[in-house]
Amino acid sequence: MSGEPGRLAPGAAAAIRSAIRLAGGREVCFVCTINDAGVVQTARVAARGDVSSVLALPGFANRGELLVHNHPSGLLEPSDADLVVAAKMHDDGIGFAIVDNDAARLYVVVEVPRPKEPAHLEPGDVAGALGPEGPIAAKLGRYEDRPSQREMARLIAQLFQRGGVGLIEAGTGVGKSLGYLVPALRWAAASGERTVVSTNTITLQEQLFGKDLPFLKGALKDQQVRFALLKGWKNYLCLLRLEQARGQAQVLFEDDASAELGMLEDWAQKTQDGSLADLPVEPRHEVWDEVAAEGDLCTRLKCPHFEQCFVFKARRAAAQADVVVVNHHLLMADIAVRRASGRWDEAAVLPAYKRLVIDEGHHLEDAAAAHLGQQVSRRGLERLFSRLERRGKGLLPALEKKLASGKDLYSIASLDLLRARLVPSLQTAREKSALLCDLLTEWLKGRNESMVRLTDQFEEESVWQAGLTVALDDLLAEVELLGDGLRMVRERLESDEAKAEELAPLLNEVRGVTRRLQTAGDALRAALRPGREGQPRVRWLELRGGERNVGATAVPLDLAPILREDLFRRVETAIVTSATLAVGDGFDFITRRLGLDDEELEPVTASLASPFDYPRQSMLLIPSDFPPPNTDGANHFKRTMGAAQDLITAAKGGVFVLFTSHRDVREAATVLRAAGVEGRYPLLVHGEAPRDELLRRFREHGDAVLLGTASFWEGVDVPGRALRGMIIAKIPFRVPTEPMTAAQCEAIEAAGGDAFAEYMIPHAALRLKQGFGRLIRTASDRGAVIICDPRVVTKGYGRRLTEGLPPATRLQGPWAVLRDELNAFYETHSPT
Repeated sequence: MSGEPGRLAPGAAAAIRSAIRLAGGREVCFVCTINDAGVVQTARVAARGDVSSVLALPGFANRGELLVHNHPSGLLEPSDADLVVAAKMHDDGIGFAIVDNDAARLYVVVEVPRPKEPAHLEPGDVAGALGPEGPIAAKLGRYEDRPSQREMARLIAQLFQRGGVGLIEAGTGVGKSLGYLVPALRWAAASGERTVVSTNTITLQEQLFGKDLPFLKGALKDQQVRFALLKGWKNYLCLLRLEQARGQAQVLFEDDASAELGMLEDWAQKTQDGSLADLPVEPRHEVWDEVAAEGDLCTRLKCPHFEQCFVFKARRAAAQADVVVVNHHLLMADIAVRRASGRWDEAAVLPAYKRLVIDEGHHLEDAAAAHLGQQVSRRGLERLFSRLERRGKGLLPALEKKLASGKDLYSIASLDLLRARLVPSLQTAREKSALLCDLLTEWLKGRNESMVRLTDQFEEESVWQAGLTVALDDLLAEVELLGDGLRMVRERLESDEAKAEELAPLLNEVRGVTRRLQTAGDALRAALRPGREGQPRVRWLELRGGERNVGATAVPLDLAPILREDLFRRVETAIVTSATLAVGDGFDFITRRLGLDDEELEPVTASLASPFDYPRQSMLLIPSDFPPPNTDGANHFKRTMGAAQDLITAAKGGVFVLFTSHRDVREAATVLRAAGVEGRYPLLVHGEAPRDELLRRFREHGDAVLLGTASFWEGVDVPGRALRGMIIAKIPFRVPTEPMTAAQCEAIEAAGGDAFAEYMIPHAALRLKQGFGRLIRTASDRGAVIICDPRVVTKGYGRRLTEGLPPATRLQGPWAVLRDELNAFYETHSPT
């Protein structure tokens, strides 16, 4: 291939020639600008060496630029590696070309993608696709016209067309997933732009990827439908790390891991996606830790398994997809990486995107808090130390064994450093970590609390004088020394090219542990001794799982500015949807919490009613003669359990009894077992079996009774007769002493607001609406909900809690009267 001599302006050609000569005629990569005629105008050096080296540089080029590299041979034929890089560059809007060393000839492998004409989407046509005459109806065996769904699709199509933010509450039965997927796919066909769809639960992810999108692929015959599911790195098997673990198993694992590693090797030959979710039996945590994909350990194109890599298969599919399905935590991880790098228009954890749908959007703030904060735990530190060494196994013993077999000076000197400095430093760090965690654990136990928020007053606690100051300083210093030592060994060995290649896998693993130790140290500082500067944070200590596993967390207090500036301002269109976004008939609460109370971002809002006939299908009963739980908890619990038994008898099973604490669940199980309920109906108790197992048994039996707490209030779908009655024991207020809740309430009060009215009530109203929403899932469902907390009618704030609930037939009064109404309802609507 001879190339085109006229594609290089004289100044650009001179710059390219000069840089290649300075590099001794070896390969150099340039980023070039072009004019409207495609002629290269300027050239700057991006990297020296093989063309794949440029991929390690985040943000080396911008859309509309041309990546150029030379072939010293003078032959401009693209290699296989060139073609791989060219394809990736094109996905990011960058062209790719090859030049000779004299910069006389330029062969353009892929032209710079030119901007398309502005896309046009007709909202009426998009809504029509979901109508009686549309392709969805034609594909469905039993079609139900849903005007609310078509209105949702029309609104979203408008927002795709003109840009902006939408807050759309779509009641149960609206069919919101198709309501946003159809406009997203139509927009992809019109513009070529992908949409990222983020969910909170795995259940919804699986529904979108396994059911809804394949259905639309078959229904929308007039366009291509491409979709992908992306998970976090650690969900995927790394073929290179598996290969390395098999070779070093004797020095990596305390116990024999050969059976588990062999199982993973067999599975890797058969699995389609290579993720944990596809494994029939999960390996031990310490085994998966050694074989899971890790972003900071990945060698990308240099990996011999790159073409077969499960992570990059998923990422390549996502790069070509019209809809990419992710979860909120992965979305937040992507934002964290983009915030750190400052690069917003390139692939990061997710491919670059400008259109976003956030389903289950009422969870977005909590997901941001979980992922944009810092946390460290005793167990996490122990696992890092154990990866380096535990009872003669781990990375350091593996490295020591390799070095001991080498006779060169680098190996001998590095072996001395490892034995004289790293091994003792690791032991000291382990001891200091244990001392620090013991001090924090004893302090928590002394307060008789499993979770304690840390405020400025924590600095005055006697635990600092009792040894915490010294333990923290010593541990941070030791972690730094250990990190410095690991870096020194790595850099020393990497200076010998042959030795670096031989030990690359081990050194890469050591590099990853070093980074994680630094991150753990930063989290300890942020949580325990943050200093006065910087943004306000919520900090707390807690005992997790085992009572000795103390954890420390620090989270930004005000997440709204982060979400506003680093999420919503960065995209062209953002749709936030859920069955529960509005409090009463307004969106002010969610608007403030997500940082959308800015006139430039003023969202379009809509509440789309459920198509179900709630007055006919359901009853809401509120006993007026039950004592309030906050003043007479024992009697309230007794009356609630009486109502639960009455409901179970009237409905003949098929009942959820929802509480706000695990303690109440356990006590309720004791009461119902003593009353003989378990002899008549299966009694499924949250905490006695995995959540998914309890749900499966509840659905399959049809007449079971399930006692549950937080995770059963939402994200649970039991259509049909299996669920036909529900007890809601108390108003689901957030625990006021929980660190995030306490800090948010303090901040509101400090600003002159009313924390109970502005924070506690809206959260409770949304959770109450979610709980009620478990009952009626189809047009044929029937059932009753009993709210056993009289405050919803006796307190002034009660109306705010109940006004957003579905319009079931509502009755309130003495329980003796309501019980008769309940029995009459179930006699009329006898389950079949």
